[in-house]
Amino acid sequence: MSLRLRLIASIAGVLAFTLIVGCLLIYFDAVQKVDTEMQAAVSVGIHTVQNATDDAEEAVNPLRQLELLIQDFDGNRHLQAFLMDERGLPIAKSTLLIPTEPSPFWFNHLLARDPYIVRLALPAPFAKYGTILLVSDSHNEIDEAWSDFQLTLGILALFCILVLLLVYFTLGRPLALLQKMTAAFRQIGRGDYSPRIEERGAPEIVDLSRCFNDMVVRLDDTEQQNAKLQQQLTNVQEEERADLARDLHDEIGPLLFALNIDVSTLQRQGAASTAPASARLEAIASTVSEIQRHVRSMLGKLRPAVLLDLGLDQAVGNLVQFWSRRRPDVDITVDLDCESFGERLDATVYRIFQEGLNNALRHGNPTSIALRANIDEENQLVVVVSDNGSGFSAGHRRAGYGLIGMRERIDALGGSLAVSNRSEGEGAEILAKLPIDALELAASETVP
Repeated sequence: MSLRLRLIASIAGVLAFTLIVGCLLIYFDAVQKVDTEMQAAVSVGIHTVQNATDDAEEAVNPLRQLELLIQDFDGNRHLQAFLMDERGLPIAKSTLLIPTEPSPFWFNHLLARDPYIVRLALPAPFAKYGTILLVSDSHNEIDEAWSDFQLTLGILALFCILVLLLVYFTLGRPLALLQKMTAAFRQIGRGDYSPRIEERGAPEIVDLSRCFNDMVVRLDDTEQQNAKLQQQLTNVQEEERADLARDLHDEIGPLLFALNIDVSTLQRQGAASTAPASARLEAIASTVSEIQRHVRSMLGKLRPAVLLDLGLDQAVGNLVQFWSRRRPDVDITVDLDCESFGERLDATVYRIFQEGLNNALRHGNPTSIALRANIDEENQLVVVVSDNGSGFSAGHRRAGYGLIGMRERIDALGGSLAVSNRSEGEGAEILAKLPIDALELAASETVP
């Protein structure tokens, strides 16, 4: 349930309780009022009868005078008068006032009480005609209480409705602001810093909106700065790798090559020498060859740009050829939309392919690996490394240093990385999406 509905439900519960308490108070007040009115009506009726029969000695026609007395009670709201003979049968009776808006039966039943009945003995010469019986009737008073109850309840109900409407519309703006902020936070969590909140309304809402917008601006600036710093760090790392690779290639490489030539010469010259010297020279040659192999391996790891001098297509081909010679049992396929996607993207694509192949062959034991780099309809470069091996374990997917480095490179370019096991079958899949620099791509395509 939303916050607005919960607040309105709480307030509605309080108002409903107030209505119930109000109805109970109205009920007890109406009961007391009806009883008081009935007692007063009986008291007035007794005085009326007594006043009419005080001058009994002057009565010319006592029976006619008693009948007129009973008629005087016609139209009374609360009291009905009867002239009863000696046998208890009515000689004459008055008629009550007929209510114009009678109350419902259930309401009448709630408030109705036993009537007050008073029998009045008459003085002579009226006594021979019987007695006067006064009976209270609460229907008209209950009908009046029903009208008051309807009016009071209507006012309370209208008040409750107005309060609920006021609360509903008063809370509408702040709660709508919270909903907008929630949606904006979701977008910010996905890396989209474009949402802004309109700064209007109450001063508190304006201040909150302004603070939110300032926070988003600062987060956006910080994210951009972090991206620039990450890109700069990546560039520095690549430059350091390139310098180190160049030094290894230009300085150590020639020395090792010269040493290898010298050893070969010594081998030829010492062919007629003793066997131990010849064996020692062979050991030196073997060691030099091993050093050269390690230096070449380090060059490939430190500076893929050496491999990319001839373009991404050729570099990836060399990488596939390197692994195919060592794992002829694995079928490696390549699908590239372009020979080059630009210098920055080429280096990242190559690193993704290199790390993906290493992971698949080292941990997955696959029989086939697919390398793809294609441009999708959203103008993003989609890089995929998929295999049919055993897939990623949870720990390797979270904490592998190669994957961490891959993610840092992709984040520096403003891309995204997803590492998962394939849903359509066995094996793992590395999926990277990189934004394409249209100018850099166009420049790479025009290079002869």
